[in-house]
Amino acid sequence: MKTIFRPFILFATFALSSCVSFEQDWKKAVAEYESGKIATLEGPWAGGWTTTTNGHEGDLRAIVSESKSKPGEYDFRYHATWAKVLSGGYTVTFPARRSGSRYLVDGEKDLGLFGTFGHRATISGKSFKATYSNDREELGEFRMTRPE
Repeated sequence: MKTIFRPFILFATFALSSCVSFEQDWKKAVAEYESGKIATLEGPWAGGWTTTTNGHEGDLRAIVSESKSKPGEYDFRYHATWAKVLSGGYTVTFPARRSGSRYLVDGEKDLGLFGTFGHRATISGKSFKATYSNDREELGEFRMTRPE
């Protein structure tokens, strides 16, 4: 019986620690943004996601930071909710190019068990809009603004 629950306990422990870590980093990112230390596409973003192909939706937050391992690229650390009680997160690293006062972000990443994820975003001022797709033929949108 113990061996049946061991994978679940390991997964639950990892998921909980991941959520706690995101919450700590979220509070720090919001404080930095509110203090005026962040003025680019970096920092906290909050809003929602919708999958247009099946109507699923949920809350979405992101912390964007310059990648330490890939110069000129940015880490997009997402944390989403779905079904009102489930949540999870992932990080993708994509290049961002400046076009006038906007940043354009286009990238694709293999998320293993969850398939290949791609998104195309336009980030400007206090607006973060993106379309996304995956290899399961789901299409959707992210819409976020700076936290108030």
